[in-house]
Amino acid sequence: MHTMENRGRSATGAAAMPLPPLQVPPSFQGVWARTLLETPAGRDTSTWVRWVQTARRHGTLGRSGAAAMRCAEGPGAPHSVFQTPDRIVQTGLHDRHLAVWERLPGSRGQRIALARRDPTGQPTQEQLLLCGDYLLHSAPGEAMPALTFAHIDTPRGVCVIERASDPALDDTEHPWQLQRLGLDLARITGTGLLDGAWEVLEWTDT
Repeated sequence: MHTMENRGRSATGAAAMPLPPLQVPPSFQGVWARTLLETPAGRDTSTWVRWVQTARRHGTLGRSGAAAMRCAEGPGAPHSVFQTPDRIVQTGLHDRHLAVWERLPGSRGQRIALARRDPTGQPTQEQLLLCGDYLLHSAPGEAMPALTFAHIDTPRGVCVIERASDPALDDTEHPWQLQRLGLDLARITGTGLLDGAWEVLEWTDT
């Protein structure tokens, strides 16, 4: 399970949905790893969880063993306090909940959100979020892995999949090239799975 949405809304028709008037503060943007979760059910330091946050969209992916899972609210949730510029402590509003999130090095560069276009040029529900050297791909309803989190190795021109809904893809490498073609269009080549035209929903270079 996953979320990738216009802040606070589901990802159905994301490209056509109106954006909220306010964007997420830059201090919250980037890619965050959850390093601790404490709830009445116990303490968890081993479940792999990533939260990708652009200015207006976010996506999550969690994996416990081979199972993809829905994640708790990310570091931008209410009652989130910066312990350091790259560490957030999140507490629950109405129940016992403590989570610690650490921002990944290399995730403070470009923040990009893309939606794939179908053969007629119309946007689809398939989306891609990029923050610095990381990407999260979501393809709801498609006959392909529903979620993929990858590290982009720009000097080598490859993306290395860290986690996917299909564990067989973990640690695999794929060629990667992203080119912006205009104000609202970009193209990805080399990966096979992600190749094609994408609508630009967000593009921040710094």
